[in-house]
Amino acid sequence: MDSIRQKLPELRKAKGWSRDRLSHEAFAIDQEGTSGALITGIERGTRRPSARTMAALAAALQVDPREFAEYRLALARHVLDEEKVGLDQAIENLEESNLEEIEVSLEEIKRHSHQRRGAVARAQELAEETVQRVQPKRRSP
Repeated sequence: MDSIRQKLPELRKAKGWSRDRLSHEAFAIDQEGTSGALITGIERGTRRPSARTMAALAAALQVDPREFAEYRLALARHVLDEEKVGLDQAIENLEESNLEEIEVSLEEIKRHSHQRRGAVARAQELAEETVQRVQPKRRSP
């Protein structure tokens, strides 16, 4: 199964469509907004589309959204997101999914969260360094 990054340009080019044309076709299906810039980001691998975006793109291209490997994962993220579906519904969806039976060690969770936290911390350090270089030095009276 191909990722959307691989599959989307293949399907789009098979129809002879530009990114803008695909954007217009997807927008006609779902006015949520699928811009040419978003499609470029998806094809470059710099943007992760939602299940809704993938469904609109698939409908425009007249394919099943499950042709995109990430579609099922996006659906799972959606139904488990308490901000989107509410906490009670997210818990109910989790219980029905049998995902709770998957075991992940605390070390694995720490390793993944540490990697992200490290990137965020480094970005903050760089921002602070930039601010310090730009701010004029104060003179003491």
